[in-house]
Amino acid sequence: MIQKPFLYAHKSPGINRFFAVLDTIIAGINKNVAVWGMAIGIVITAVNVCMRYIAGFFPEIGSLTWAEEVARYCFLWSAFFGAAYGFRKGVHISVTMLLEKFSPSWAKACVLGTHILNSIFLGFMFYASLMVCVLNYEIGYMSEALHNVPLWVFLLCLPIAFFGATYRSIEKIYEVSWMDADKVVRNAEEEMIHDSVIKD
Repeated sequence: MIQKPFLYAHKSPGINRFFAVLDTIIAGINKNVAVWGMAIGIVITAVNVCMRYIAGFFPEIGSLTWAEEVARYCFLWSAFFGAAYGFRKGVHISVTMLLEKFSPSWAKACVLGTHILNSIFLGFMFYASLMVCVLNYEIGYMSEALHNVPLWVFLLCLPIAFFGATYRSIEKIYEVSWMDADKVVRNAEEEMIHDSVIKD
């Protein structure tokens, strides 16, 4: 009786299509924020370096006072959203050598346990980072360089990225749960090899 809803959801084309669309949306957000955050941070840093060099000859020009802080937050957004995207691609460091020594059922249990612990940790980090944003909102901290922008706006990358990573980790629990035990280790190895070669 308990299994029926899960079996229905697992085999339902509509539900699978919904999660496929959701997967594409989350992956697109994570990837684009990671790429654009890195690109904008590099451009801002490069422009500010050039401005400081020119200011050595023309002191009245000065440099961009806001550039350092904005670039720092661009790199922060890029790093956290890139890490969340890494959970989908399976590119985070993992070692399957020890799992190969276990029986298929024990290997599957270890992989499931790893993803469950990941989900608990990432879920806690989502909650903690959300509380950080709420605290900064309540206190009213503003950006040091952009005085009209609240600090919590920049820190939103933390709960959003940790939420995405938590979703990905739970998604892995679902995938491994339905996978045959003798395919778990081989699938993990093939996923790492595939995603280190195939870029999207």
